[in-house]
Order: sequence, then structure tokens, then C-alpha cells
Amino acid sequence: MNQDWMIDESLERFYLLIERLRASTNGERTLASCTAKTGWPVRGVYFFFDPAECLNDGRPRVVRIGTHAITDGSSTTLWNRLSQHRGYRARDTGLLSGNHRGSVFRRHVGDAIIASDKQYAVIASAWGVGTNASRNVKKTEQPLELAVSSYIGDLRVLWLSVPDEPSPLSDRGAIERNVISLLSSLRGKEQFTPSFDWLGRFSPRSEIRTSGLWNIRHVGRVFDATGLDLLEKWVSRADGTE
Repeated sequence: MNQDWMIDESLERFYLLIERLRASTNGERTLASCTAKTGWPVRGVYFFFDPAECLNDGRPRVVRIGTHAITDGSSTTLWNRLSQHRGYRARDTGLLSGNHRGSVFRRHVGDAIIASDKQYAVIASAWGVGTNASRNVKKTEQPLELAVSSYIGDLRVLWLSVPDEPSPLSDRGAIERNVISLLSSLRGKEQFTPSFDWLGRFSPRSEIRTSGLWNIRHVGRVFDATGLDLLEKWVSRADGTE
């Protein structure tokens, strides 16, 4: 099969599976509105959508895919991971803030905000440096952490329960790798590409700018069309059609 034709078919198949998942879970919700009591499965795969980003036919475009607990013995839950991206309520303002050193997604969004808005240039030298920072550095970074949480909190998240054991060989890891490789195979496929105004266009990382995803790992990986079979298996379990 011609590679471009295979990618076209696979992209359409992926978004049809997303529609099935959306119907089976009553749709996605904004991350800012989510809490630990939302009703999360212990383990799963998540898909983020930017409300301003759509395919040519109006369907929401996926802008990030992720999972968790893909190392042996990991105890990280799905909500643990999503809450790191969402951040926490700041005591003084009640607004969502966060810690980008605990979430690579937050770091990438912050990098793009710095590049797109000069008011944050003073923060650039320390942003993303090290695994911890002094209280003064964190105070300086607070306005940008708030901006990151505002952007990420407005994203809509859809999740798929995949309750397999933590392992590099988990189905969750395989779904994440294959979907990222598929969605980053966008050369000449304008109906699936990001808009000119998408924040990721300002990212210093070429993988983000060219893929339309807030992902780095697995971008540009060779896509295996059979990878969607695994996603369909778990979506079928979610919507009861297995």
C-alpha cells in the first residue's frame, strides 16, 4: 500500500475511534474543571484537544497524547499525571498555578509562551533549569506558571481506560507511541495540520512546531498501521462493542 494513502486512511480511522470513545464517555471536559473525584480509571491513555484547533471538517484536533506508569513498579495513576499538568490552586489568588519542573508538558507550553510574549522574557533564563528552584526563582516564575495553567486548563481532555500493569511493554505505551507517530506524519496533509495561530507554532522545539503536538518523544517515528488495532481493542471495550 502507498505510504501516503496508508497514513490518510489511518488518520481518518484514528479520528473515528476518537468519536467512538467520545460517545462512550459522554465527551471530554476541560482540564481545569477536573478533580480527583471526576471518576478516573487507575490507568489509561489521555488525549488533549485545543478548543481553537479543528480539522477541516470541524472535528476537534488532538494536540497531545500521553500515558503514565510505563516503568516496572510505577504507582503513578492517570489522575496523578493529569494533575501535574493541570497544576494546583494558588492560595493567594485561587487561580490555577503549577510546577513546570514536574511536568514536561507545562515546560513546553511555557517555552512557547515566552517566545510569543515579550513580557515573560525575564523568566526565560531560569525556566526549565534543574529539577528544583529557590523560593525567589519560583516567585519570579509565578506569572508564567499561571499563564501555562490558564492555557492547559482550557484544553479538553478525553481518556481511555487501559488497566494493564506498569511496564515498558504495556498496551498504554504502545498506543501512545503509535498515535504520536501517526499524528506527526502530516507532510502535505493540510486537513490535519495546526492552525497558524496555534501556540505550539512558537515553540523552540521543531518537533512541536512541525507535528502540531505538544509531544517530543516518538514524533517522526515510523508509523505501524497495525498500531491502531490495539487502540480499537480498548475503545471497543469502552463502548461495549468488543
